[in-house]
Amino acid sequence: MYRSRLVIPLSVALLWIAVPVEAQAKPACPDGAACVWTKKDFQGSRAQIPPGGCIDSTIRSAVNGTDKVLQFFLSGGCAGARAGHLQPGEENPQIDARSATADCANGPVDQCSGDTETPETPAP
Repeated sequence: MYRSRLVIPLSVALLWIAVPVEAQAKPACPDGAACVWTKKDFQGSRAQIPPGGCIDSTIRSAVNGTDKVLQFFLSGGCAGARAGHLQPGEENPQIDARSATADCANGPVDQCSGDTETPETPAP
């Protein structure tokens, strides 16, 4: 009788140990896209970074499914001090940024250089 009292709790304990803890799901982002979330760990509202532009948003986590380097900035407009970057295929569950781009050469000024002035044109 004593043996059966021990076997049942022991079986339950072994079953609990044998069942793996559910791994965190891969963040949902369409193939070939770059996505950002408003909360860390890929939670909150999700938005896609436009392929040829900049997104202004509260960015707390990101996934780079593109073939370009994503740049993150501390302020809006994809200019100024950088908050970090993601290489193609990388993801970051905790980032603190206000804007992001995958197109650093959009317009007359390199958005990712940190320069805020238009470069001088050489005299003819």
